[in-house]
Amino acid sequence: MEEERTGTAPSRKAGDYTFMKERRKYPRAPVRYLGTFSTMQSVAGEGLVLDLSLGGCRVESSRYVQPRTELTLRISLPNQVAPFAVDRAVVRWARDRQYGLSFVAMPSEEQARLRRLMAGFSSSPPS
Repeated sequence: MEEERTGTAPSRKAGDYTFMKERRKYPRAPVRYLGTFSTMQSVAGEGLVLDLSLGGCRVESSRYVQPRTELTLRISLPNQVAPFAVDRAVVRWARDRQYGLSFVAMPSEEQARLRRLMAGFSSSPPS
């Protein structure tokens, strides 16, 4: 699931714009989906998935999770009975009530499901 994405992101410096290399590997889609998670140490919680990409997501939750924690994640998707399942994700960063997850392992049918979902975002006209 590793694929390099190149591009630039503007950075404001002393009144001028400079450009930095985009560090993200996949484009993000702004979403607001309910997610539930549990760690290997049985800590469980729920949160709001705010950004979603093929490689991970950003979650807001009242439950703090340490960076480098491995967890399982289930995301409730609109108009779908079964939640989207990530068997293993790793917390890459945590700040205040938000943290970033990197998807490490998920069944192939879930990968295909995520690709279809993300393709729907890229084909939607901008609002």
